[in-house]
Amino acid sequence: MDSRIRRYGLVGAVASAFGALGAVAIIAWDRQVPADRFSYPFDAGWFTFWQVVFAVQHVAMLPLFGGLLLLERRRPSRALRVGTWIGLAGMALLAVNELVAIAARDALVDDSTGSFVGTLYTLPMVLLGIGPLVAGIGVVRTRLLDGSARWLLLGLGGYVFAVMFPAVFGPMVAGRLAIGAWMLGYAWLGLALRQSPVSPASSLSPSMTTTA
Repeated sequence: MDSRIRRYGLVGAVASAFGALGAVAIIAWDRQVPADRFSYPFDAGWFTFWQVVFAVQHVAMLPLFGGLLLLERRRPSRALRVGTWIGLAGMALLAVNELVAIAARDALVDDSTGSFVGTLYTLPMVLLGIGPLVAGIGVVRTRLLDGSARWLLLGLGGYVFAVMFPAVFGPMVAGRLAIGAWMLGYAWLGLALRQSPVSPASSLSPSMTTTA
């Protein structure tokens, strides 16, 4: 189980770091359409490409939640288990929304299509705020992560409500900076899973576990 947790942590950390790089790439991208287009700063073709990329990237972050569920088996915590499932559902739904958003590639931000697609992001973001907050309570109580990483899930959940929501409704650059920082937080979570303490059972020699 320990090797799986660390493998899931590595995959999630790499995927999250890629998400942060993607946010930087969008900020630096040449503006191909006016700011009133839903696809801004991309034209329809590049917008479609990046939406597929981000959908795959969010799916690649799902092992982070799998790692947390495996970690919870060491010291069962209802808060950690329930919160992790809520967060996993939010990330999966966010991946689906990235593909659905392709339907707005030629829309304006404020027309019916753009407005509708924009509102679809509300539910996954709320889930990704509530889930880590609940799971974070479980981590703090059970002390499954060491040092400052113990407070990381609480921070990720609170960040969604305190920073992400205001930022994404502001200028594009502010929104992408907020998303990039959020992705770095998840990369930190992946590294924390990679460095999580070995479970007592795993530290026993084969002969000891056989005897037990």
